[in-house]
Order: sequence, then C-alpha cells, then structure tokens
Amino acid sequence: MSTLYLDSLVYQINHKTILNNIYFQMQTGELIELTGFNGEGKSTFLEVLFGSKKPQHMHLKIDQNLIRNSNHLQRYFALKPQFSFFPKQLRCKDVLPKSYWNWAEFEAHLNHPIAHFSTGIQQLIQTLFVLELPQPFILLDEPFAGLSPLLQEQLLTVLQQKVKTKGILLVNHIPHLVDEIRTREVQLIQGVLQSP
Repeated sequence: MSTLYLDSLVYQINHKTILNNIYFQMQTGELIELTGFNGEGKSTFLEVLFGSKKPQHMHLKIDQNLIRNSNHLQRYFALKPQFSFFPKQLRCKDVLPKSYWNWAEFEAHLNHPIAHFSTGIQQLIQTLFVLELPQPFILLDEPFAGLSPLLQEQLLTVLQQKVKTKGILLVNHIPHLVDEIRTREVQLIQGVLQSP
C-alpha cells in the first residue's frame, strides 16, 4: 500500500490564487471523486500532482519520502488529461491494452488510427491505457465525458478492479455516477479542497 500526503499546496497564476493551502491525503485502494464548478482548478490540481504545473508551494510525501523535485512526480502519478495525448497516426491496437481488444467498440477497429474515433472513445482509450501504467496513483480528468451509458458502466467495472491496487483520483461532472464505487468525494470550492 502506498500513501500520499499533501499539505500547504499553493498555486497562483498572474498573482491570482487558483489553489489555496490545499491539504489532501489518499492511499492505494481508494477511489476519490473530485467535484466542483468549471474553472475552480480541478484540472490544475491534477496537473500539479502530475508535475506538469509547478506550484508556488507544496509539501508532498509518498510513503514518508519527501518529494522535493517535481520532475520525480511522474514516478508516482499517471495522468489522463482532457485533451488527447496520443499522436493521431497511432492505431488503436498500438496503445489499447490487449485485455480490451474484444470490447465491441474496438474489436473491428483495432487497425484504425486513433483520430478516426470519436472524442469520447479517444478519451476512453487514453483512460484504459493510463490505468495499465505501473504508477500507484492514477489521475483521471473527466474519464466518463462523451461515453454512452453502456460504456460508462463498463468503465466503472474496470475502475472497481483497478482500485484494488491503485489510488484513483478522478474529476467527474455526472451526478451520482460513481457513488457506488467511490471511497469518498472532495470538492474544490474557490481554491480550497473541502469534504461535502
């Protein structure tokens, strides 16, 4: 089991505070839903944890190891952002883990370039790819966006399996969708992380 302990996170841009003195803790085996209105800084929070945005201040320990260099964060965190990060010429089977090749959405299209799929399916491919990575903590930015109810259910089943060995923090805007599988919910309100 891995434990993440975060304290005193401050992130500002152009002297505007986006994340203000954030405290957050999670362990592998937890699935935490991050909610809040658009523009509250949810994606920014994930990017700071991943190391792609550098905060003004952050005290972060993983398993009692203090992480001083944000370049080391990607040893512990894998991120599925809202934008596509795969080169468009890659084929589905180049990145989709084999355990999902028999899904109806993919089975007949494994040789198709990723660019041929809808935005929602491209995001799903990225989510499934990231969930297979070795990092203990998985950050998912709106993984259910653009998916049919059937695919949402399939993804929920995958998340239930993966959270047995991972800590998963996901941004979600669909009410009650993950209620049955989440460990808890946290809300980002005016730059402060709160429990509802």
